[in-house]
Amino acid sequence: LITAVLAGSSVFASTPADAASKQNQKLLTFTGTTVDGLAYKSTDVLKKPTVIWFWTPWCAICRNESKAVADLSTKYAGKVNFVGVGANGTVEEMQEFVGLQKTSKITHLNDGKGKLWSRFGVVIQPTLVFVDKNGKIKTHVGPSTTSYITKQVAALAK
Repeated sequence: LITAVLAGSSVFASTPADAASKQNQKLLTFTGTTVDGLAYKSTDVLKKPTVIWFWTPWCAICRNESKAVADLSTKYAGKVNFVGVGANGTVEEMQEFVGLQKTSKITHLNDGKGKLWSRFGVVIQPTLVFVDKNGKIKTHVGPSTTSYITKQVAALAK
């Protein structure tokens, strides 16, 4: 399992469709505060396909993924939502990460207390959560290649 996590692995929900849908809708209904101090409600996540990107400001792998995430958020604007969830750093470090990585067009949440990380079962960064138009969740733990992220986002946009 540790090898799979370090190498990057995908986890799929495998419960009956109705129960999974209700469980996922509950999971995807949350509030937070952006790294800029604004209130956030996850209602957009429930309206269209979404990528939730869990990162930390000091993570080299997160920095590597940031270009793909930023580029895809521009390419699929209006079709796929992107939400970043930063943790394990100060709000200033998170703001600096967003600025340096040029991901400011994405909504980034300050999860300094780790509530969202815990809610989604995130134990390692980066983690990507892909939510399709029906609320089905696919989670990828650990490093992702640009081609993998691109393929997943393109599938969401269909």
